[in-house]
Amino acid sequence: MTDAKGWGEEYAKLRGYVAAHPEIVLTKTEISIPQPVREGFYRIFDEVRKAVAAAHLDALPLKARTLSERYARVEKEAAALLGVERIGMPIDLDVFLHDPEAGLVRPVYTPLFDLLQGKMSEGEFALQAGANIAAAAQELFRLGYERWAGLELVKALEPEESFFVDLDEDFKPYLRELETVSFGKQSHHPTMRIPEFVVRSRRFQKLVAVKMALAVEIDEYYVPFKPAVKPKKRTGDTSFALDSRAVLLSFLEDEKKIPVYADIFECTRTPPDWLVEYAVGDPEALSGALGRLSRHLEILGPKMGGRLIVLGDAPDLPGLAAALPDGVELLAPDFDAGRLEAALPAGLA
Repeated sequence: MTDAKGWGEEYAKLRGYVAAHPEIVLTKTEISIPQPVREGFYRIFDEVRKAVAAAHLDALPLKARTLSERYARVEKEAAALLGVERIGMPIDLDVFLHDPEAGLVRPVYTPLFDLLQGKMSEGEFALQAGANIAAAAQELFRLGYERWAGLELVKALEPEESFFVDLDEDFKPYLRELETVSFGKQSHHPTMRIPEFVVRSRRFQKLVAVKMALAVEIDEYYVPFKPAVKPKKRTGDTSFALDSRAVLLSFLEDEKKIPVYADIFECTRTPPDWLVEYAVGDPEALSGALGRLSRHLEILGPKMGGRLIVLGDAPDLPGLAAALPDGVELLAPDFDAGRLEAALPAGLA
């Protein structure tokens, strides 16, 4: 059983604050924290939550602080190369990547109130909070690693110029000034899925179109029959979604030939040149990722192939190499940005 080591002192302060203010009511059936004492209560309450998150985070088999350090570095470098102030993302992931302990306080909120209300013991609280933190940390770490890897790939393109992909009055893609970057943030359109930005790549001496597509949405790019009614309320902007992404790259000969990867009303698709997807290294998750990757390769048909980046060590599974789709290699670069560059094509024929 996990004890109060690491957070017991902060919790004692919170209990002392409650005892010193009898107007605070915390019973199994009622919570009342009057306005005059609310700020002080929640200040200490949040300190307890952060101490609990820190204590449990240290015990998890995750390199959360390494990820935070590496992400902060590449975010700054990539933003400078792209000419934007920062890289946007959903708030939960943003907080976790910049302050892992603060990013894991939300799962502690309800158990801590249950503890204060006498609904559970300190031991039960520690177990429940630990389980909540572990689940949240694993998910946020996985998504954060994908963000780090995605920005490292953008950085490896060696951008000299960058542009936002917008749609004109006839819904034709064109380039304009890039003001912000947020994975999944494309020009609004209910049915067209287009690149988010284009960089002039020193590495490839070409314009490179980039889309950080929601992995689950790629399945929707294939529409066997034209819908009877054109959707109006949907949007291609998925930057608000907290889920896995895939990297689609297209090497452009002409800035006027920007691909429309899919139009889910017109039932048309244009293949990217390159596809990068992500997987967790345990056998069950990897098996699912390989199945998903095979579907996406069939739907998108990338001309040059792609890579599957594994978070953690690549498992030594019999038949793994044979299970990889043609044209795809598996990489497990950990936090080595140099090894990660192998996720880009070796050259352009």
